[in-house]
Amino acid sequence: MNKINFHQTFPPTLNHISGLLYISDMTEELTKEEISELTGIPTGKSSGKVEPHIQYAIYMGLLENISSQRGKYMLKLTKLGEIVKYEDPGLREEVTQLLCHCRITSPSTGAFLWRHIIRDILPRYSEGISYFLLEDELKRHIESNINYGPFYSSYENSFDTFNLVERAKDCLKIIPQGYKDELLYVYAYNLLYEWEQQFPEYDEITADQLALLKTGSAFGMSKSEEYYVFEKLSENRIIRINAQLSPYTIIRNTSSEAVLDKVYSLLL
Repeated sequence: MNKINFHQTFPPTLNHISGLLYISDMTEELTKEEISELTGIPTGKSSGKVEPHIQYAIYMGLLENISSQRGKYMLKLTKLGEIVKYEDPGLREEVTQLLCHCRITSPSTGAFLWRHIIRDILPRYSEGISYFLLEDELKRHIESNINYGPFYSSYENSFDTFNLVERAKDCLKIIPQGYKDELLYVYAYNLLYEWEQQFPEYDEITADQLALLKTGSAFGMSKSEEYYVFEKLSENRIIRINAQLSPYTIIRNTSSEAVLDKVYSLLL
């Protein structure tokens, strides 16, 4: 499957991803047709929504496919998938949708279009980027024709608990998200997951290394807003900021999997 257009023109439907969570932790390998029968996700011989939604769920960090057979699937929940299935199996909470957003846009493991537009391109154009220039930016990375529809739909319809992307007539723009106390562990997970992907051997990283993680970009935050989040994480002993050095460094006190256990704990 083409990794750029893995979605086969289908945007993510959270109900379909929820259906995959329900049948996860399989004991046998299944075809897409068998998965369709179990979940009600439509599929066909040459195309359909089962395979794209399996890929969405993998990019969102919820599932992994451990089958070694081409055309067959044995889906297993990740740690994130286990917690989401237990706490919010319908994927309706803002916490859940933001976690999925953070993973599908991850600079290290996210889907091509999502990670480049959200974490790389839009943060450099705070006033918005024209669609012509956006296409030019993406062509630096890939020459294939790109279907933008599923990306737009994911933020206009699927992720309906937050408003991050504005599609105007002339340009695309990111909408900064303000800090929320109840999302503390979402911010922590976003930081620690990316840290573990890019600098797994380091418990302390510099401000320059931190910038490579692009954690604030996931929320459209400025550098000052991002630093405010780091201060909040430091207050809660998730990280420690060493401000005596210039530039500053941060030290991690825990892991991404550990903070997942608390990610829903601050909801009212």
